[in-house]
Amino acid sequence: MPFVRRCELEIEGQPAGSAFIVNINVLGAYVARDVIPSVGQAVRLRFDTPGHAVAVQTEGTIVWANPRQTHPVHSLPPGFGLRFDSLGAAARERIEAVVSAWTVRQGTTRRR
Repeated sequence: MPFVRRCELEIEGQPAGSAFIVNINVLGAYVARDVIPSVGQAVRLRFDTPGHAVAVQTEGTIVWANPRQTHPVHSLPPGFGLRFDSLGAAARERIEAVVSAWTVRQGTTRRR
């Protein structure tokens, strides 16, 4: 589901930096970034969710890359797909709440 949030990244072998999450679910996220790491690299990710003062922190693995191209995949900006490897119960609940709220909004919009 769409979820645009600035995030902090630590990718093995690269300096820490920031990027934007543009899609998320409890399995992983799509991160928009011009510098694309290699598939298989480990990532530490930190981001905020609505209504919480403490950021979600998790680790994951890059499972696919979408470099800048003439015809972007599904109109996504350059970036990569990240599989969450260590999503704790509290973080999972927060992401589930974000997804649930989005789903409710989509249902409300369609009824009009």
